[in-house]
This record gives sequence, C-alpha cells and structure tokens, in this order.
Amino acid sequence: MIRILNKPYLLFCLACNCNLHARRCRFNMELYKLSGRKSGGVCLNCRHNTAGRHCHYCKEGYYRDMSKPISHRKACKGQGFSHTSFLSSTPETLSAAAPGQGCAGGACDCHPVGAAGKTCNQTTGQCPCKDGVTGITCNRCAKGYQQSRSPIAPCI
Repeated sequence: MIRILNKPYLLFCLACNCNLHARRCRFNMELYKLSGRKSGGVCLNCRHNTAGRHCHYCKEGYYRDMSKPISHRKACKGQGFSHTSFLSSTPETLSAAAPGQGCAGGACDCHPVGAAGKTCNQTTGQCPCKDGVTGITCNRCAKGYQQSRSPIAPCI
C-alpha cells in the first residue's frame, strides 16, 4: 500500500498478455486510461514473427496458420518468395513463382512486383495489388492492361 495525496492506494501488477511471444512488457498510462483502466501493458520485442500490443497478430510478410492458436510459436508462417524476377512468357501473367492459395492454403505469396504490399488479408488471402494488376496474389495484368517492364507500374 502506498499513499498519494494522503490517500491510501493498494497497487498490484498484472502480468502482460503477450501470448507467450515476449518476455518483457511496459506499462503505458495512456493506454490504461483508454482501456477503461483495465490494461496498460505493451509487450516488448515480440518474437516468433508476431507483432502488436499483445503480440496478437503476424508481422508484415507473415500469415496466420489458423490451425494453431496465436500463442503457438509457429502460429505465424513466412512469405513464400525468395526472388523478385518479373519475367513472363505471356504478357497477361506475371511470374516469379507459382501462385499461392492465399492464407487458407499456405503462405500468401503476394507477388514481389505485382503486389503493393507484403501482407495479404488474413481471412481471404487477397494481396493488395498495384494499379492494373489483379489476382489473389497480384500475379496478372487486369483486363485491358498489358505487362510493362517497370517494377513500379508492372501493368499499363
């Protein structure tokens, strides 16, 4: 018990909920107030490819393996691409690797040139595509577009 402004307060610490992915956390008074005085813990240095205040989602470039709980050390799996070539035998299909099946069937495999980011929608598996690019992995030029040699605008 401590006294603040001559009033007694009983203080106790709560363990941070880091889903077994962090060894340390810190207290943030602003988050504590915003949570209705329920939780102010922020996990530090999330491991196992997790991120977030409670290490509760997969970091960019990784996808959630829904067969494992978020607390499992292999709940977040890695990106499938290892190179960034953008060669194609046909103008409408971008190629660097075989298209993935989205998050439900494995890594998102967002195309390294056709996608606008590395993280797909963890429910649908849809990658964020650049303008003129389509497909779940952003590996094809949309109807009315042609493949260019530019990695910035792969379909014009």
